[in-house]
Amino acid sequence: MSIFTSKSILLSASLLLVSLQLSLVSSVQAAGSFYATQALQSQLPQAFALQPEAHDFLKAAQTKTIKDGDKLVELILADKDLTTALSKWHTLSIDEQIPFLRKVFALEYRSMGIKPPKLIIDNHSYPNKMVYFDFDLTYLYPLATNDSVNSGVVYLNPDKLAAQDKFASLAFLIHETRHSYQFQLSQQQHSNVKDNQLASGYMAAFSAQKSLTGFGFSDFLTLLNEYEAFQYGNYVLGRLTQWQFDLISMGTFASQFNSAGKLKIDLLQLANHNHRAETTTETLSLLEKYNQAAKQQYQLRQIAKAP
Repeated sequence: MSIFTSKSILLSASLLLVSLQLSLVSSVQAAGSFYATQALQSQLPQAFALQPEAHDFLKAAQTKTIKDGDKLVELILADKDLTTALSKWHTLSIDEQIPFLRKVFALEYRSMGIKPPKLIIDNHSYPNKMVYFDFDLTYLYPLATNDSVNSGVVYLNPDKLAAQDKFASLAFLIHETRHSYQFQLSQQQHSNVKDNQLASGYMAAFSAQKSLTGFGFSDFLTLLNEYEAFQYGNYVLGRLTQWQFDLISMGTFASQFNSAGKLKIDLLQLANHNHRAETTTETLSLLEKYNQAAKQQYQLRQIAKAP
């Protein structure tokens, strides 16, 4: 049974559409485009979920993402104080939420078996950010030993979050902490083939995030680290709310789940469908098929922007 009331779900869903959309767009510094662009992604194709070079990553990540999400959900549901707080989350001020956010943070990094990242919750360390995962690419080259792995910094600005929907703090905490798992995995060699595939993809994505410019909405959010972290966070909140809490702007539809707990756009399924362009017999690329399927999200975002 869900730990959230239907009232809290409705209150939150009505506001996240606008508040999270604005915060994500500002963080991307988009070039004005919603749709994915081949010109940008082809500069480092192994970093993007919509490129053929990332197909093995998609197959390795999908099962891992759900498995890790289930672990965190079960730990949250087993904590009575935490589930009580979450059941009335929509009534809590950001200051009242913070002790429970710290608790979710600890459960998350323990569930993933990683070194805890530094968690900063203040209004001045990154004054222009509402939320952020700070990382240093130099830790990726050369690869680290287990002892020297760097965990990065998870940052939440309580003043900025206080102006957002009540559930924004929880959604972003889970998302940003997932980036630490990705970053730590990408710093090491792994004997397991799937872990190596994941690590390689994350390494490329973190590198692209620092080196490429001109990201649009779908370009930035189909970077492998963003694509997977949003899918992980959306899955956790989806399970906790019985899929009634529609996080419309938390990533693209490729990282979001519908009311039945199914991905709104399943990239693996989409890649296996032989869609053809309307005016030719050429088979569409995954990026082109994604752009067609993403029209609904684009239209919903346009409605949200309307006065």
